[in-house]
Amino acid sequence: MLNVDIAKLEQVVTDLRALLKDGLLATDIWDRATGLSLAGYNAQPAAVALFNQLTDEISGTLGGAGFPALARFYMLDLDGDNAVVILRHGDDLLQGTLLNSKKANMGILFSIAIPKALDGVGKARA
Repeated sequence: MLNVDIAKLEQVVTDLRALLKDGLLATDIWDRATGLSLAGYNAQPAAVALFNQLTDEISGTLGGAGFPALARFYMLDLDGDNAVVILRHGDDLLQGTLLNSKKANMGILFSIAIPKALDGVGKARA
């Protein structure tokens, strides 16, 4: 059973919204085993299920190619000035974040928001 403090996960979402402002379109932090969102903003249940599968595919492909394993996150540049970042909070939790890439400050995303989210979810486990 997953042992996390949901209030701390919700704080991670609140902090992300404050940092990325209008650039944040949606985010979910979910349990990989159940596919259930534990905290989110503009929740995307279909995306949760699909990114569980995609993350497994990427990990398998990297391993099959003899590449290093997937670490903390990956990012996809999407049509229509959108991007998605998937954060790996260990093997049991993922976080998906949909961004407007024209409005989100990428410097803040990579230097502050991602490290803060990784740290915040880590503290939710304590």
